[in-house]
Amino acid sequence: MDEQNRNNNSGKGGMGSQCRGYVHVVEDGDTLYNLARKYDVKLFDIMRLNPYVNVYNLQIGDEICIPTMAAHTEKMYVVNDGDTMADVLQAFNIAFESLAKWNPTLLEIELPEGLILNMPTDGRNAKPTPTFEMDGAIDESGIN
Repeated sequence: MDEQNRNNNSGKGGMGSQCRGYVHVVEDGDTLYNLARKYDVKLFDIMRLNPYVNVYNLQIGDEICIPTMAAHTEKMYVVNDGDTMADVLQAFNIAFESLAKWNPTLLEIELPEGLILNMPTDGRNAKPTPTFEMDGAIDESGIN
């Protein structure tokens, strides 16, 4: 594919500012179908956000816009004062990993210094009982 067609295929030189989602750079073996499965979005939504992409000739380095927000506003939640992550996860019956997938900035939130985090030691992704620090003492019960 020549450079002009390639630019039409990818929107290079500005995709990041035009994309209302995540910009995926095409790698060897990528297809729109595989990207839809990887990012858990509808193929139609990827195609809708990338009208100039030649779906039959993706090139390594092409930029594809992947939607990161639900199409319906009823899927959005505005955090209220005093909300905790646990409150939101419980209210919507969602795992943190799923929430972070749709809100990548959650992974960039700085944790407060001195916060104690429990880590699994057996290699499983089990959800341990949280540990709370109270006046310098560790309370393993999870009750404040």
